[in-house]
Amino acid sequence: MLKFDLMMLKPSLHTNTSQTMLNSANYIHLRRLFHLRNLALIGQIVAVIFTLTVLQIDLPIKKISLIFLLFTFFNFFVWLRLKKARPVTENEIFIHLTIDVLTLALLLYFTGGATNPFVMIFLFPLTITVTILPVRYAWLLATITVICYSLLMFYYQPLPIGHNSHGSSGASEYNLHLIGMWMAFILNACLITYYVYGMGNTLRHQQKQLTNAREQSIRDEQLVILGTLAASTAHELGTPLGTMALLVNEIEQELANADASVLSDLNNLKKQISRCKLSLTDLSASVGASSSLFDSQQQSVCQYLQGIINEIHEAHSNINLSFHCNPDNPSSLYTDRTLSLSLINIIDNAIEASPEFVDISVSSPAENNTDFIQIEILDHGPGLSDEALDKIGQQPYSEKELGLGLGLYLAYAAIRRRNGSISQQNCAPKGSKTTIILPLVRI
Repeated sequence: MLKFDLMMLKPSLHTNTSQTMLNSANYIHLRRLFHLRNLALIGQIVAVIFTLTVLQIDLPIKKISLIFLLFTFFNFFVWLRLKKARPVTENEIFIHLTIDVLTLALLLYFTGGATNPFVMIFLFPLTITVTILPVRYAWLLATITVICYSLLMFYYQPLPIGHNSHGSSGASEYNLHLIGMWMAFILNACLITYYVYGMGNTLRHQQKQLTNAREQSIRDEQLVILGTLAASTAHELGTPLGTMALLVNEIEQELANADASVLSDLNNLKKQISRCKLSLTDLSASVGASSSLFDSQQQSVCQYLQGIINEIHEAHSNINLSFHCNPDNPSSLYTDRTLSLSLINIIDNAIEASPEFVDISVSSPAENNTDFIQIEILDHGPGLSDEALDKIGQQPYSEKELGLGLGLYLAYAAIRRRNGSISQQNCAPKGSKTTIILPLVRI
């Protein structure tokens, strides 16, 4: 019997999901830029020291040191910024990349301008922009980079290569320039490969999350539609069930002296009608202002599951149902009526498939794992088809002749809403196993 309530259909909040994921990705990008800036600062200091000591080329060291100092202060403020919870925007990342380009242009101005072989490092911030920001930012930074490069072709302080203590010739200057271009190419290739790949990987992970969010939104929309239909169905079925209950009572009075088997059948029929009326009562209550079915309470795992087993025994008298749970287990979890109805639905399906054997056991999903509890429901029924294994939980699906497939679909939704998981698989030589993992109350 299908038992559920509209509170089980309460959709997850995905209104700001895309924006939240985007903010998270931008934060990761900004953090990568912070680390990259630290490495760039160290590399530039090493390059200046190498130029002064090994190549013995005079540089305007005071002006370059001032640029390094300002660059260090700027990155210190970035470090403080990363500690704040304020979302990182695309504009903010673009401003950071623009500052990096302008700082590099200023350093190149004092170190040879466009004649400096490391001028190709200009391509690195542009590559990052193309990778992680919309195209309008890429074109804007490309314009800024081209302007800086063009100005450095005419306005710069030349390196005094020809006036060093070694008296470098034109050939040695050319060889030095070639070596610098080679080193700059290697540096650029390594930076692009490592950092741009990491940023691209972040975007791919973000896209995967957005895809999952869209799929969840579609499932939530389906659940809302089912909730609307359920409310309408509850109203439609109330009168027929009341009529059936009255007729069964009249028949029972008329057949007061009938055989015991007939009276037993009438009694079972009354119980089934009562279950239907109870389900509709729960459903109607959830539609109204009452939220009692959705209120959580902390309960012992074994005590809670034993109550569900007792409720199932009241509805099914001739079943072989075994339950294994360590009563000394102090674990507890937050429960509500939606979770109870979900578990009852799942166990009812197992009983329907295998009334002669259903085994329920409670354990931890992994050794010494105190954060989750695992519930396994094993039956000796015919098992599930490959199509059922693919569709159950993703959409309403049933292989029963009169089944609608809503019970398991809603049960899956309710368990996932509680940050739990559920899976089903076939067992050899026959039967199937349902594994439910639920989070426990953390102490």
